[in-house]
Amino acid sequence: MSLLGFAAILMTVACNKEQTNMLAGKDYKNDAGLTDKQKKVLFLVIDGARGTTVRAMQPPVLWSMRDSAIYTWTGIAEKSATNGANWTAMLTGVLAAKNGVNSNDLSAAKLSAYPIFTSRLKDAGMKLNTAAFCASATLSQQLIGNSMDVNKTFSSDAAVKAALLDQLTKDSTDIVFAEFNEVDKAGAQYGYDESVPQYTDAIAAADKNIGDIMDVLRARKTYAKEDWLVIITSSKGGSWPVAPADDDGTIFSVPDVNTFTFLYNPRFISDPIARPEKVRVAFEGKAVRMYGDPSNTYVRAECNDGGAFNLQGRNMTFECKMKMNKNANGNYSYIYPPFLGKISARSSNNPGWAFFRNGNRINFFVADGSNKAEIGSQGPELSDGNWHNISGVVRVGTNTINTALLIDGVQVDQGSIAVANVANITSTANTIIGPFKEVFSGGYLDAYIVDVRIFSTAVPNDVIKTWGERTEVNKAHPYYANLIGYWPCLDGSGSKYLDKTTNKHDFNLVGNYKWDEFADQSGYLYPAIPNFERYVPNTVDLPMVIFNWMNEPVSLDWSLDAKSWPANFRDFPPVSR
Repeated sequence: MSLLGFAAILMTVACNKEQTNMLAGKDYKNDAGLTDKQKKVLFLVIDGARGTTVRAMQPPVLWSMRDSAIYTWTGIAEKSATNGANWTAMLTGVLAAKNGVNSNDLSAAKLSAYPIFTSRLKDAGMKLNTAAFCASATLSQQLIGNSMDVNKTFSSDAAVKAALLDQLTKDSTDIVFAEFNEVDKAGAQYGYDESVPQYTDAIAAADKNIGDIMDVLRARKTYAKEDWLVIITSSKGGSWPVAPADDDGTIFSVPDVNTFTFLYNPRFISDPIARPEKVRVAFEGKAVRMYGDPSNTYVRAECNDGGAFNLQGRNMTFECKMKMNKNANGNYSYIYPPFLGKISARSSNNPGWAFFRNGNRINFFVADGSNKAEIGSQGPELSDGNWHNISGVVRVGTNTINTALLIDGVQVDQGSIAVANVANITSTANTIIGPFKEVFSGGYLDAYIVDVRIFSTAVPNDVIKTWGERTEVNKAHPYYANLIGYWPCLDGSGSKYLDKTTNKHDFNLVGNYKWDEFADQSGYLYPAIPNFERYVPNTVDLPMVIFNWMNEPVSLDWSLDAKSWPANFRDFPPVSR
């Protein structure tokens, strides 16, 4: 559990205790949210409000609503990061691939196949009084059209708010939608960041508008008989430079698609939803098993790199992930097969580098043609059949070589060649993944080897530790520019391991190879989470939230891309802000 999640639990417990004390000993039991009150929806959209900026500002109205909301500051908008695409997604519940809108041009919207949520509700037989008030004429005229009973456009956020407040005084109101665009205008002109006063002023004004709207909502004559779901969200974020240290290479580091979303009701238990961090999921894919006697039946990968991976007087780092398979004797001990390296034999007079298995341990070997540094005897025994990250680091001095071996991000041994022929550590051998022609002894490898990385620098231990537990490398790696070869080895098909760097030094698979599916839990790795942007509320999810709130069954024929975000309820009466 993340610290934020744990803090949320503590906050919820504290909040519940505080409310109970305020009610002078009355016992209000939690329930599943059952009520005979009339379900209604208020849906507010603040165009261009970046979630992380809103969080940094802590605007008072939104901040006070957290105790009764499912909310996120790291929501994800449609990938085009346009208002048009996100308006369409948040009203229809399907993404651009289905609804046809991936820009601000709404003319391609497939509304007959994917109508907006109010049309779905009315087609289901619900008699609802609906209204929409928009700052964008395009949204009002081309997307909403006659799907709302009232549909009006205004030239300012103030005018939108005035019309909305008037609508909320009418007893018959069931669903109200409003769109405000002055935050987006400020961001487009001045910049989308908390360091930009014009942008933060616009967000502060929007927050005040929300407060005024909530006051009028709570003052409705029929409010005590009503059960309002209040949705407050941004359509998208906005462009802003991201510091390298803050860029993890994922969609969550793209300011353009960073949104916030609040799903509010006075009886909701606070549920902050953060972006997923360090979630243990299975490491899965398709990989090639490396095994066999190189003189007979074997599978390996070879790269004729033209000398690109020779040391030749420079610092380097070599990494891979390995899962050993049991040998014929039913254990994981192997004597001494190499499995990744560029060297012709394990001897001082054969320059090059390699990793090899030493019983249940891993050794790292560097030779300069006269001397060698062979380390690993101090390392842990790896006899569990699990995935492990293996790293070898070479630091070169004027005439010295220092080596280090790290297992799962922890340095376990180090070595050196005190007087080394630094400039001439070259080998004409191909770089090999899997069984070598020279096995260093009489044993043969049986393992899966993936996520192979070669850097033209000595990557610091702390960086290796941080990135060793990840199953992929992206531009957020501090030494990404020094990555001269990167092979996920999870291509899944074909006869090559493709190099993901621009150098394109592909490995050719040799032998009777096949791609094996695997899905392994690991106590060390944090694999990439497929579609992990769906672990937070997205703009496309909001129609599903509304359907659930209105107790309208969702048909599979609707083909929604949305997902639900159910609430936990408490029986405390509403508390005014």
